[in-house]
Amino acid sequence: MKIALLLIMALVLSAGEFTKMKDAFDKGDVNRAISIARTEAMHGNLPAIYDLGLVYYSKGDTRNAKIWLERSVKNDGKGALGVAIISFEQAQNTKDYKKVMELLINAPKGKIRSALMAVSRDLSTNRDDASAEEYLVLAELYYYDKIVHPNLRVALYLTNQAARKGNAKAKEMMGDAYWRSNYTVDTLMVAPQTGNALNVALAYYQSASALGNNDARAKLGKLHIIGPRNLRRIQYGVSSILKAADANSSIGSLMAGELYMNGQGVAVNRNLAIEYYKKATSICYVNNFLGGYYGNSDEGKSYKEAYDKCTKEGSTKRTYHILFESF
Repeated sequence: MKIALLLIMALVLSAGEFTKMKDAFDKGDVNRAISIARTEAMHGNLPAIYDLGLVYYSKGDTRNAKIWLERSVKNDGKGALGVAIISFEQAQNTKDYKKVMELLINAPKGKIRSALMAVSRDLSTNRDDASAEEYLVLAELYYYDKIVHPNLRVALYLTNQAARKGNAKAKEMMGDAYWRSNYTVDTLMVAPQTGNALNVALAYYQSASALGNNDARAKLGKLHIIGPRNLRRIQYGVSSILKAADANSSIGSLMAGELYMNGQGVAVNRNLAIEYYKKATSICYVNNFLGGYYGNSDEGKSYKEAYDKCTKEGSTKRTYHILFESF
């Protein structure tokens, strides 16, 4: 009875330590999260060993991340996918990509594993069989995830491959990489390697919009309006933005609202501007603008509440591609 009680107490304590670790991580205190997970891992707690590897990875410490994730694998833990992701990031030749495929044999099945296997097979054999979607799945993994530390060099290469294979979203993201503007601040694609080459961005947006990507159509339009003289086609730009807005693109609706509010390429029409802004409320800060516009009215308060809520949640909801394991 006494032994059973001690076991129960140990489990409760461990669960409490996991909660503390996860809370510290979510608040951005990665060093505290490492300290908590490491204490548990040093006592042989297998889930904590795995989680410790993930926390190290989030910090960009791939050496320690790999050590602890490999330790998890050796003890039949969940670290195989994490080791494969790090190994793919570090791979430099066909032999390295073949090693990634070997690591994935014991990884749990899922979207990331399938994409990593397909792309690694391409790169280990100089084939071109993986789909654009599989390349983009991996690209997004290396852009922004809280656990997988961003590697923009790898992300840019993978996005470019997806764009080359005709993926409209990837083409938009490549356009974002070459155009640094207020309309790309929430994009996944921010790559210092590309510079600010507007003519290249324009070509990507044109290609993406031809494939039906209305966000890209809106960005194409704005670039024609505010770009340098050699790119400027104001009426065409206005037409592109309005087409995107009428096709329910949030960013197109935001831009259309700005056009009519400021008289940029069109006559000022504040009522029409507000109607377009209302179609763009999935963009968090638009709610703040509408809240200010309507003031202390019920409608104004409603928009302010929506703004407070989306600010707290984050205007871009980012999910974990790899999950912690409770300990």
